[in-house]
Amino acid sequence: MDASSLHALQARYKALITASRALFSVSTLDDIVEQILRHSREMMAAEACSMFLPDERARELILYSARGARDSVHTLRIPWDKGIAGTCFQTKEAVRIDDVQNDPRFFRGADVKSGFVTRAMLCMPLIDKNDCLGVIQAINPTQGAFFSDLDQEIFEGLASIVTSALLRLERERKAAEEAKLARELQLAHEIQTSFLPPRVVTAPLAEIRVKYQPARVIGGDFYSALSMPGNRILMATGDVSGKGIPAALTTAQITGEISALGSVAQASLSEFVRLLNKGLCGRLAYGRFVATSFLLYDPNAGTMEVLCAGQFPPWRWKPDEWEIIKVPPSLPMGISPDYPYEAVTYPCAPGEKWLLFSDGINEGRSPVTGDDYGFDRLRASLPSSGAELILGAAWNAWSGYVDINALHDDACMCILSSLPPAELCVNSQRSNSKRVRQYVESWTEAAGYNDKMRGQIVLATDEAFTNILRHTYLNEEGKDVTVTARIEEDEFVIQLRDFGPQIDKEKLKGRSLEDIKPGGLGLHLLNVTFDTVNFESAEPGTLLSLRKKLPQPPAAGEETAAPATTE
Repeated sequence: MDASSLHALQARYKALITASRALFSVSTLDDIVEQILRHSREMMAAEACSMFLPDERARELILYSARGARDSVHTLRIPWDKGIAGTCFQTKEAVRIDDVQNDPRFFRGADVKSGFVTRAMLCMPLIDKNDCLGVIQAINPTQGAFFSDLDQEIFEGLASIVTSALLRLERERKAAEEAKLARELQLAHEIQTSFLPPRVVTAPLAEIRVKYQPARVIGGDFYSALSMPGNRILMATGDVSGKGIPAALTTAQITGEISALGSVAQASLSEFVRLLNKGLCGRLAYGRFVATSFLLYDPNAGTMEVLCAGQFPPWRWKPDEWEIIKVPPSLPMGISPDYPYEAVTYPCAPGEKWLLFSDGINEGRSPVTGDDYGFDRLRASLPSSGAELILGAAWNAWSGYVDINALHDDACMCILSSLPPAELCVNSQRSNSKRVRQYVESWTEAAGYNDKMRGQIVLATDEAFTNILRHTYLNEEGKDVTVTARIEEDEFVIQLRDFGPQIDKEKLKGRSLEDIKPGGLGLHLLNVTFDTVNFESAEPGTLLSLRKKLPQPPAAGEETAAPATTE
């Protein structure tokens, strides 16, 4: 090889190295095309170079300009099984032709459109494992009549570099799409979550507690927990048809409309759902519908209205057993604007618990056996009292059975508890001790304490009431005592308020247990029974606040006794 030829060869390999560096710094497909067309002609000592990339949907190859970076126009397409490029693409093998004009495979459209005459061609597939990502071509060598073995070797090197650049670009594109989707999902999650009510909603005579776990970042299940005019409280669980962001945004729309309508509605549950359905039929995307179960508790009337629009009926705990409420099924919302929804009304006394759940609970699967959780396991997980205890125990049993990080469907579980009155006002007669004990016992049952702890709390509170009568009012009748109770996030709170002389806190020390004589142990009993005992000046009188941690439900995997049930 003479010096001139060696210099030319070195220049071509230098161009290959330059192209390699350039291709690994570009960030778009157009940049890749531009760099190939900028460097490949010098590298291949050819009049033109081009690249074909596939359009899989159209099953065509798109020709990127054959004669320079700025000529790149994506206008010429050929079937991806036609022409020399199509042959190379389908066979995934290099094609070298010395006389293109007489080759029957030649697709003449490019020459006709550009006015360019193709004489010789070297065509190289861009191969990744078993896939062909496209084809590059070198046309008309400038240093001979046809391309040589050396030309083909150099072109194979370029094809390898282009393939790597395309793969990198595809990885970056997918990563960018995934990052964008993650941002969109997070935004949808924030929108959806902002429309969901808190997990604990309280009304003067009822409370709702919720457990909710979407199968993905966003879910198609939703719940509603809403205080309504007249001390009523509404609970609903629902499932929107479809998946992904559209379903999640639909749940946000529905929960928003329930809240907007419920804040002013004085109507019955039947009228409420009819109004809600009519509005949804006019606003939901075509083909979407919403399966929902509703409960509306009216403590003034002592009733629970129930309506099941395509969802499960509720389960009710009366003080002795769980029962599945029988409710006529109705059409899901969003299908027929004039559907005549009718609720069924049941009597509801203080202390009852009403459970709603989505099909993600009973259809949750064991990662070990593949079996569904089912209704029997759900029944067996339900304790007999305490909204938080019931919900926590049932949820822990379910989440211990399924793989909570690999759910195939959203899961939702809600408990509505009808509570005793928040306040009891009595006068300072000893006969009212019984009323105070009954009131506190009804609240301790609602809070979920066992028999032993209920007895201790009732006894300690009775002692506090007796001390008010004896030491504050000096056994004088006709004075007021107010007893209030409530269940907070993780505490049970009882408060006793008198309207007599304020207590000197320095005298509230109690006596030693070693001092054996009647009386004087009330403060000790309070401190032993409750986590916090606090006396505050109330102007007039004294406010005694007693706080105790709520009982904890069994951890996931622990067994709970199965309560009696009826079908």
